Amino acid sequence: MPDERLKTFGDEQLMKELAAGNHEAFEELLRRYETQVITFCYAFMRNRDSAEDLAQETFLRVFRNAARYMPVAKFTTWLYKIATNLCINESKKGQIRHSRSLDEPAGSDPDGTRIIERLANKGDAPLTEAEKHEAQTLIERAIAHLPDDQRTTLVMVEYHHMPYQEIAEILGVTVSAIKMRVKRARETLRETLKILQAESK
Repeated sequence: MPDERLKTFGDEQLMKELAAGNHEAFEELLRRYETQVITFCYAFMRNRDSAEDLAQETFLRVFRNAARYMPVAKFTTWLYKIATNLCINESKKGQIRHSRSLDEPAGSDPDGTRIIERLANKGDAPLTEAEKHEAQTLIERAIAHLPDDQRTTLVMVEYHHMPYQEIAEILGVTVSAIKMRVKRARETLRETLKILQAESK
């Protein structure tokens, strides 16, 4: 029978159990985070199979490194750092894709608006559904042109609504650097969108 106690354990406790050879602890970590990690990878890849493969590799590395895991940061920060590095490596192979619509609330982002609305010129009339679809397609193309560091940061902010502090810990940079990347990414997006829009006419 499954060890029901494990459901009450914190993530760090589960990692200790896993390091001691308790494979049920690994199953509990999978239950908690597998779907989230697949979704996270899917935002980068836009391909379900690739996302599942990357998620599987992420948890395989968790399993293999359980004995060396040191809880200096939250388990989820460590987990997403592994997933992020795998996604970045995959993106460098030219396989970067984007999945979820960017026409969604930007969560804890400072102005709390939608990226499509933010990138539109102020004072413009609200976008129609057809215009939103076209804008979304252009934005996804524009994001694909971003430098790796800006693209990775923007995906974390816009798709996953991660706090800047956590993103900084995952990527190993300062919060100020994250804010600058987001600022530059949005500026680059605006300029790239102008070019793409001109090409599409």
